[in-house]
Amino acid sequence: MNFLQNLKSRRIAWLIRRNTLVGPERIQNLSRLAQRIEDERIPGDVVECGVYKGGTAAILARSATRSSLPRTVWLFDIFKGMPPASPADGPEADSWVGNLVSSPTRVEKLLRRTGADLSRVRIVPGLFQDTFPSVRIPQIALLNIDADWYESVKLCFDTFYDAVVPGGFISLDDYGVWPGCRRAVDEFFQSRGLSYPLQRVDEAAHWFQKS
Repeated sequence: MNFLQNLKSRRIAWLIRRNTLVGPERIQNLSRLAQRIEDERIPGDVVECGVYKGGTAAILARSATRSSLPRTVWLFDIFKGMPPASPADGPEADSWVGNLVSSPTRVEKLLRRTGADLSRVRIVPGLFQDTFPSVRIPQIALLNIDADWYESVKLCFDTFYDAVVPGGFISLDDYGVWPGCRRAVDEFFQSRGLSYPLQRVDEAAHWFQKS
């Protein structure tokens, strides 16, 4: 039985679907990863880079903010539409720039309505290059990167990879669809000598567990 069917409230399932571009396979996979960090007692915070309306953040926060472990959920997004792309992101990227506008207020409202404990959530609006240096997250159990563009994904890895604890998970929402995301991940793996097998969720999303 999948995650949405397991939710006690059909209204919560409807709210999540209404506030994300992510399909059922990715919803179910994020739910599984969120549950695994609880079942396997993996320490650390939960971080999402690229939040939009907060649908996937609601999945993560609903679980993580009820954890017996001292987790904080960190949500990073510009909230003013997708930032400028680079040539590495392919010819279709420019048509997305400025799209997908949301707001921290909208995300906060959704998290409240879906049962998250907002005292354990930090919503950080702004460009990644401006906001990432302002936070310190010593341990990360689950890092969800939905940042699309080459420069954004690269910055996510450069900033947060080392904080992901052994056994922690990294989810890559756009690896299979945006060439810039794939390039950023592949280059990072090559520069660090990493060889983790990427687990495929659907044509776009992949994930791996850090050893």
